[in-house]
Parts: sequence; structure tokens; C-alpha cells
Amino acid sequence: MMKTAIFIFLIFISQFCIAQKLPLEIFAKQAQYKSIKLSPDGKHFAATVPMANKTSLVIITKENMQLKSSFSFAENEHIGKFYWATNQRLVYTKRYKTSSRELKWSKGELFAANIDGSNILQLIGSTATRSRNPNKKALNASARIAHLLPKEPNYIVVSVKRFGNDYDDPFKLFKININTKERILITKSPLGNMKITVNDHGEPTFAKGKNRQGETKRYFYQKNAWQELTDSHELKDYSLLPQTSDPTKAYIKKSVNGKTNGLYLYDFKTKQTQLLFNHPIVDIDEYIKEPGTNNIIAVKTMLDGVQYHYIVKTSEFAKHHQQLTAAFPKSDVRIYANSLADKEYIVKVRSDKSPSVYYLFNKEKQSVKYLLSSKNWINPQQMRPRTLISFKTRDNQTLYGYLTLPEGNNAAFSLIVDVHGGPFGSQDKWHYDSDAQMWANNGYAVLQINFRGSGGYGRAFEKSAYLKRSTLIQQDIIDGTRWAQSLEKISDTKVCIIGGSCGGYAALMASLIEPDLYQCAIARYGAYDLLYQMTHADYMSKDSVSIGAMKKYGDNENIWRKESPLTYIDKLKTPLMIVTGGKDKRVPPQNALNLKAALDERNIDYQWLYRAKEGHGFVRLENKIELYKKSLAFAEKYLR
Repeated sequence: MMKTAIFIFLIFISQFCIAQKLPLEIFAKQAQYKSIKLSPDGKHFAATVPMANKTSLVIITKENMQLKSSFSFAENEHIGKFYWATNQRLVYTKRYKTSSRELKWSKGELFAANIDGSNILQLIGSTATRSRNPNKKALNASARIAHLLPKEPNYIVVSVKRFGNDYDDPFKLFKININTKERILITKSPLGNMKITVNDHGEPTFAKGKNRQGETKRYFYQKNAWQELTDSHELKDYSLLPQTSDPTKAYIKKSVNGKTNGLYLYDFKTKQTQLLFNHPIVDIDEYIKEPGTNNIIAVKTMLDGVQYHYIVKTSEFAKHHQQLTAAFPKSDVRIYANSLADKEYIVKVRSDKSPSVYYLFNKEKQSVKYLLSSKNWINPQQMRPRTLISFKTRDNQTLYGYLTLPEGNNAAFSLIVDVHGGPFGSQDKWHYDSDAQMWANNGYAVLQINFRGSGGYGRAFEKSAYLKRSTLIQQDIIDGTRWAQSLEKISDTKVCIIGGSCGGYAALMASLIEPDLYQCAIARYGAYDLLYQMTHADYMSKDSVSIGAMKKYGDNENIWRKESPLTYIDKLKTPLMIVTGGKDKRVPPQNALNLKAALDERNIDYQWLYRAKEGHGFVRLENKIELYKKSLAFAEKYLR
């Protein structure tokens, strides 16, 4: 380690701060910078900057930190993701925001432009062109970048699906020239709902997905054709990660003994697999790869903060990574670079008390210089640490989560049980959480539980809660609440349960199961009427996805009725606040309207917050501030 050789130059000075209530806008505001990347030659930065009604892409000359150019789309049109393709050219996507909805959305359009804003081409998404050559017309389709092809910088590989095609219809893989729009068809996918792995030469190697019947299928690409893996193939239970720089080997992953996932190395010649890493409690959260290659030097796990486990320790990049993680202890450190030849790396650092902060690491000087903060109005010294917790459930299962305590020495803090959405595959993480910090800043303890069904703790852990949304998941949340109430610093009589999506469902359902445990409930955009939800949600229109949904949530009205909070609404004793958006496609607002009607019919009081243009979660600043204000007032009424 060379921690002492690294000096951190900041352009701001952190000051000691005493506890104080902060304006709600502090927690509600979105990041002022979405992403920043360094050009391959290290001469320019590119960054996306959200404006009032658009998001611009700005190019800054690194030598003098002066603005070189800035370009954007029309009003209410936003630049989304972007990538350096060459020193002089970028590829980027487009997102929209209309007056009828707050959440931005994409058509899958793809563009390329020079760093001075010239020679802008729409690669995918429109047929508007004067060219008579069909290969130079932009396809009227939706695209995803499959590979940036650093060895062929004028080309990229994209997966393309024409507008109007069914979600489960196969898509095409093209190699596209980013200067001329000329494209070459590589192959057609075997299925629609699948992901294709592409190597550095732009060649497809492996594909995994689900057919219309919800069955998982795996394929190798050999001799310009897809070959389905048979049940006897040694890789039939694995997922293939991007290939290593050695074409005879590949990284693969699967759950170890049916539990957490493991990283393996597969040898195509010997057909042998070698386990490189597996954690007994949590899944691998991230693979740390050398820039410009797919060689994995480490893996990241997240439990009590972030831990890095090195597979390779002696390579130059591995040493740099270890230096930087030592320089920023108790932080999540991510390096952005184009290749190992880069003289400088962009480093993103975040923690439980700090949103993303970007630095520039100079390899030769062994120095780190501050660049910018995604939310420079957040002072980490004013934020509260997120502490790992664990407890035993009624059936002796160990569960984990995070507890955020406010500053002060109160005898017992009122408790907010904040339930994450999903439920399957989602999880509460250790990173900075705006909602948890907002509640803690206002004097509340915040408990977040990774109940069974959550992601990050192994496949068996997640699947154990299938068809048990109203039973096992709620029992885990209730057991966690009671565990927290036993703590010296937590009140055993003042608890409010809140959550969005599945968390909104749980806020209501747990209150119905244990009406005396929670003094209030704030349910945000939850599925309260499952008979309506399971026939109208956006995911139910996609065959391969709907099959999977029914495996998790049930495939008949009897199950949906049994698991629906609306079925038990007569038992409601807990004061309830309902929050929903009129443009929610994931959990249509009719769920909340049906709940509202049932409460009105029974003369049960409730508080109602509806915003017609919001979707699955409030995003407009004014609406988020209003949500915070009304949630605080509602909790204050019943907990203070």
C-alpha cells in the first residue's frame, strides 16, 4: 500500500457542524451532475448537467478547465447515458420528459457527435435521412449498446429491436460505424428477453434469456449460429460473464450450493471450472475489471459497509485500486478509465454519509485531485452513519439490514420502519440514502430490513419468499420491528411503517396483520388490490416476464385475493396516509383509488396525496418536498 504517497486536494473545506434541522430541499434535490468521464487521450472531460427543462452534455478542456462546448436537445429532451468512442467523438442516448408525466423516458434512440458539437448523427431511432443507401439510414427502432469496441474505435455493437415488435420477439445485433451510420448485421438473437455477451472483437459468444413460457435458455454462438446448451452441458447452470483477454478462458457465475453466487473461471480446452470467490452471506455486488479489458482483479461485497476481495493483487491496476481504497477508507471506490494506458483515472467515491464525489487520480504523481460533487450541498458531517444490524426471526433465520440513528442522547427515539420495494431482487444497501437521512435529521431512527425475498443474499434466500408476500415477508418485517423496539435507544410504543411500491404494500399489510404494533403507516404507490394489479401492471403484458411474475405472486384470483390488503381492510386500525401518482404504469393508481373507495365506504379516515403527473415514485422537486413535509407532519401527529 502507498496510502501516504497519495495527497487529496479539495477545493472546499469541510467545517465542523452541530446538529441542526436542514431544509427538506437538501434531501429532495436530484444530483447536479449525473456522470463525468475522461477522454481516452486524457485531454477532455465530458459530463451531463441537468438543467431546468433539459440535460446538456458539456465538454471541458482539462488543461485549463475551460468549457470547450455544450450541446443538448430541444426543451424537455435530455441527454441520457454517454460514452467516449474516440478522442474526438462521443455516443449518447436521448430521454424525454413531457408535460403529462414527471418521470423521464426513452425510445432507445442513439446519437454520435464530435466534441465540438459538430457532425451530429442519429444512429438509431429515425428514418429521417437523405441517403438512398439503406445501410446509412438510421433504423426506426430501439437500441442498446452491447459493446464499445475499443480496438475498433469507429465502430460500436448495438442490439436493435424495431418499434412495434413484441417484447419477446428476437432482436438483431449490428456493428455500426459511428461516423457514417453504416451498419453490418452480425446476428439475430434466439429469443427476445435475453442478454448477449460480446467479446472485444464484436463477436457474440454467449446468450441467456427466457422464452415465452418463462423457461431459462442458454446458447453459445459457434460457426455463425446459435447453439442451445443441452441439459448435459457442463455450463447449463452457469451465466457467462464477459470473456477474459485470454480467449481460452471465461468468467462464469452461479450460486454455490444453491445459496450466494460464486465467481468461477472456465477453461474452454479442459472444460474445468475453478471457484475464484464466494461469500457465505452476501452475493457479489460488483466485479472490478481492468480498464479496457474484462480481466477481473477483485470483487466487491456489501454488508458492514463495502469490502473488496482481490483475486489479483500484483498487477499495476490492482495496486492502484488498493491504494485508492486505502486513501478513502470506509467508502465505495469506483474507477473509470478507458484503458490501462491512461495516465489518469476518474475516481468516484461515496459512502453512507456522502453521495458521489469525483476525483482525478494521476498515476505518475500518485495524487488525487477533487473534481466535483454530485450533490455539493450535502455536508457529510451533518449526515448520520448507517449501521449494519442483524436479528433472528421467529423461525430462527438471521436477517440483516441498516439502522440510521439521529444525533442526540434521547432516551428513546421514535422509529420509522422504511420497507424497500421489489420485493424480489431489490435490497436496502449501505450507501447514502436521502429518505433515511431526512428522517434522521428530523429526529427519527430509521430501520431498513432486507427481509426474505430481497436480493443480494443468494438465490435460495430470494426464492424462499415466492408466493409469501402477505405472510413470510410481513412476518420478517414485524419481527424486525419488535427487535428494534427492544433496543435501548428505540421507543417500544412509537413506530410508523412506511414504504414505496412493495414497501407501500407492506406498510398497509403489516398494519392489518399487527394493528397495535404501528402507530401510523405511510403507503406510497403500493399494490393494494392484487386482482386489479395482476391484470393491469405493465409487466403482465410481456409473456416471458408475466410467467415469472406469476411464479412469484401467484397465478389465480384465489391467491391474489388472499394476498390483497383490500381483502382485510375492515381490520384497519392504524392511521393511514396514501401516496400515489397518476402516471404509474408499474403499480397503476387504480390500486390506490380502489383502496380510497373502500375506506370511504367504511367511513375510515385517511390522508391522501395524489399527483396526476407523477409515476412510480415522485421525482419533481416541489412534489418531493411536499411529500416530505406531509409525511413528517403525519408521523409527528402520531409519534410525538
